[in-house]
Amino acid sequence: MLNRKVYVNGVSVVAPGMEEPNESQRVLNGDADWSPIELSRMIPSALPANEARRTTTVIRLALKVIESIEYGPNISVVFASSEGDLDITDKICKALATEEKMVSPTLFHNSVHNAPAGYFSIAADMKTPSISLSAGDNTFSAGLIEAVTQVLIEDNDVLLVAYDNVTPEDLDDFRHFDYPIGIALLLSTTKQSNTIGSIDISVESEKVNVTQCFNNSLEAVRVGNPIGLGLPLIEALVRRVDTRITLPYLNQNQILVKVNYV
Repeated sequence: MLNRKVYVNGVSVVAPGMEEPNESQRVLNGDADWSPIELSRMIPSALPANEARRTTTVIRLALKVIESIEYGPNISVVFASSEGDLDITDKICKALATEEKMVSPTLFHNSVHNAPAGYFSIAADMKTPSISLSAGDNTFSAGLIEAVTQVLIEDNDVLLVAYDNVTPEDLDDFRHFDYPIGIALLLSTTKQSNTIGSIDISVESEKVNVTQCFNNSLEAVRVGNPIGLGLPLIEALVRRVDTRITLPYLNQNQILVKVNYV
């Protein structure tokens, strides 16, 4: 059980209709209904041109959601994605099914689960540690637990970046996502001038209803992508509401997140 206070010093959400911070803020605050406006290509301006041209939609989604977070040079980063880059998986499988079995070096380069972490380290010139994890439908919760654990043990700022893109058509029966979404949280043990709120986290075995979105129009995103399960937590932080958020977790457990406005 983790029950020490952790401060949230930055939040960000990128999804259809919520590509820019002002758009996300209005929806998360409940000032506007969510609308599934298609995302742009989200070309990362911080990357050199040669690197930017090699990025995939998943990598660009992960980098985009970090853009509005103000972080220091010594942060650690937790990247969390339930399936990684299924577009790359699809293309490699199709290449291996051909007679030539020739896989593009760029596809192979981007096929590893920590590819977004690598591109981020180039874009931000970061030399601090990162971890890339997956836990299926519980990926957001697992990423949150990992990030909070690192904050408490290392007493250092940790950036959580959780993301999943929609699935290519030929893999859709295997794994279906309704919408792409990225969520980022900057966590710390210290209160700062930009602190949004604080969270206390515990793992609970007693089953209660998982928290739904405050803005009912966002429910489609919450249930349409496993990363979307983190939306009620982000809403509570953006709205500066003292509340409790329940998220699903591994082995039939749940995470109870106590959110406090500071």
